Amino acid sequence: MFIKHSKLILFVGVFVLLAFVTSIYAQLELPTPDGPYAVGRTTLNWVDTSRPEVLTEDPSDFREVVAMVWYPAEPGTGVRAGYFPNLDTVSDALIESGEVGWWEVFGLRFIRSESRFDANPVKSEQPFPIVILSPGNGTNIEFYSSLAGEIASYGYIVVGLNHPYDVPAVELSNGEIAPYDKEQWLLGAEAHQTYIAERIKVRTADALFALSQLENMNTNSSFAGLMDLDSVAVAGHSLGGITASEACKADSRFKACVNFDGLQRGGPFSMEEHAAPPEQPFLFLTKESRLHPRILERFEAMPESYWIVVHGASHQSFTDGPLLQPSPVSIPNQADRFMDLIQTYTLAFLEQTLKGKHDPLLSTHTEREGVSVTVFLSQ
Repeated sequence: MFIKHSKLILFVGVFVLLAFVTSIYAQLELPTPDGPYAVGRTTLNWVDTSRPEVLTEDPSDFREVVAMVWYPAEPGTGVRAGYFPNLDTVSDALIESGEVGWWEVFGLRFIRSESRFDANPVKSEQPFPIVILSPGNGTNIEFYSSLAGEIASYGYIVVGLNHPYDVPAVELSNGEIAPYDKEQWLLGAEAHQTYIAERIKVRTADALFALSQLENMNTNSSFAGLMDLDSVAVAGHSLGGITASEACKADSRFKACVNFDGLQRGGPFSMEEHAAPPEQPFLFLTKESRLHPRILERFEAMPESYWIVVHGASHQSFTDGPLLQPSPVSIPNQADRFMDLIQTYTLAFLEQTLKGKHDPLLSTHTEREGVSVTVFLSQ
């Protein structure tokens, strides 16, 4: 009798384990984008020979910008690729950065995405607006795939920037791996702020350089004629959000800017406490439900700006990380809801500022479940 019960317990245990593993595997997939377009991905490497790379010892090294591009694609073209396409090449450096655990790198191999690598861009009579996207410090642009893919599925070309030495690891055009500059964390608080301010300048130059490269691509590449370079926004998360603000101030080619939860001494606008905000339409999409009165005064002085709070979200809610944290039961969780709200209001802002489509979500101060919207329109 004991043997029979033992076999039954073993069978049930194996069944439960298999069910658990199956449930976890099923959750390791990004949500399918909701827009009308299939989404393609490709990577691009651009070397800026006008700027030396300041974080290497070789004086002949030039600054390189590595881009992951999400775009409207012809269905069925391209190839299926992993969530992190060159993971085998950069996995050791990702772990050595200290920003990504070895178990997370291992798990990246099993994440699936609907977007197809090197798919043919959709041929459209109307060119697509552009969004340049800058990640947070110590975060690869690949970890924003859900947000970027959703935007692309609605008819945008999203150019995500992997800033070498600011992200955990990225492969350069010569095959070398640019590691994360983790020595920054040995600096004192003030010295680290100075370091970050200098990195923001480099990131801003990266964004401007990327925009110039897109102008070249729009005449001589598979994307020729598909980019609406009169409708370009720059967006970013955390330090990338500060980069977006600085890029808007530096170049009027950017028609709108988005800061995802990036706050520094100058609020969502700058590392500098008294710096002026951009003049372009500005969206601050954040978890922060309180801002200093002097920051609110700057919002009020801007021609068009929005402060949108996703209540209950965390700083990481703007990345894929929380979406991919498996639970024993495959049901929608808070992370899915937060990302849905982030995507909804981001697209509303982009549709309004880049495509001229007024969205009632941004028309007035509103409070709805989980979100508050404050609109600043100076006359």
